[in-house]
Amino acid sequence: MLSFWYKEFPQYPKDHKDFWRTRLIAHSLLITTCYFLALTLLNLFYFASYDIALIDAFGLFISLGICIWFNKTANVNIASWAVTLMIVSLILMFVISVGGHAHSLFWATLIPPFTFFLVGRNWGSIFSAVAFAICAYLVYLQQQQTITIGLGSLFNLIEVGLAHILIFRFYEKTRFSAYTRLSIRNLEIQHLAETDKLTGLYNRQKFDFELSQLIAKDDVFKTPHCLLICDIDHFKNINDTYGHLVGDNVLTEFAKILKKRMRNDALIARWGGEEFTIILSNTSLNDGAKQADDLRKYIAENTITNIAFTISIGLATIQKDDTVLKLLERADTALYRAKNNGRNNVCVSDKDSTVIAQSTYLNGSIA
Repeated sequence: MLSFWYKEFPQYPKDHKDFWRTRLIAHSLLITTCYFLALTLLNLFYFASYDIALIDAFGLFISLGICIWFNKTANVNIASWAVTLMIVSLILMFVISVGGHAHSLFWATLIPPFTFFLVGRNWGSIFSAVAFAICAYLVYLQQQQTITIGLGSLFNLIEVGLAHILIFRFYEKTRFSAYTRLSIRNLEIQHLAETDKLTGLYNRQKFDFELSQLIAKDDVFKTPHCLLICDIDHFKNINDTYGHLVGDNVLTEFAKILKKRMRNDALIARWGGEEFTIILSNTSLNDGAKQADDLRKYIAENTITNIAFTISIGLATIQKDDTVLKLLERADTALYRAKNNGRNNVCVSDKDSTVIAQSTYLNGSIA
């Protein structure tokens, strides 16, 4: 039954600006149909108010007609105006017909939430101003009159109260849903902003930020931290020989190997081109050099996408009074030396950017 009222329109997915307007139209039509049906029967058989029952019956058929038409056309703008005009005109017609008595003026409080949401703040302000002006005039006419609170007043208060609960429950649902989707979208945007599109690793911006945060810690030099810059040797030859698509595939598969073979807490990023950076926290110089050489040997002894290649790695540790630039320069100097020494090497720099250790492909050891 509810699928008839809350029809899914493919042209209005959840991220569409009019999705919640379609929901409010359906919500409004369901409320008005139920209300007008109950009020028609109540005024017809209980209060014997045939003129009011006629107004309610008119509202019932209008609600059903708009609902059927909207489900066929999915025209949000016209449906919004149709619902707005129906609600405003029927509420004012009822309030005026009873002269504002029996607490009927409370029905006018339903006009702002409907009109502001359906036709915007400008027209919502106009409709609300007109409705409240009419209500003020009716109150003016009732000055110094004795007000009798009867059963009709009680019903009006109960019905308006229930309508407000239903409307604002719907508004809260839209707000919560919008907030949830916005939070998810923000996380997606953040992920895109700090992730390399090709490899799925962190990008250079994210890496530089994390490295600067690590260096900024007061006691960072008390615990050893290693920085590795890893470069695929002769990567240009791979692109020239096999094409750039194959080269991209090599980078993607190499990134997967880095994530698989490095520790879970390692921060791995694509620094640019065929260069990758790795932060190994709580890792000594010897341990960092060993992990780097194990990675070097694994790449040298295996093929990736049926292509054999090697890598060179420069390694440096964080020192007291280090900056991001100084640390990167030391690691880059080590990488440069590794490449000049025939590639397929791991070289380590000390505080003065002097290479103090290197692995050799011949014996696979740090010497």
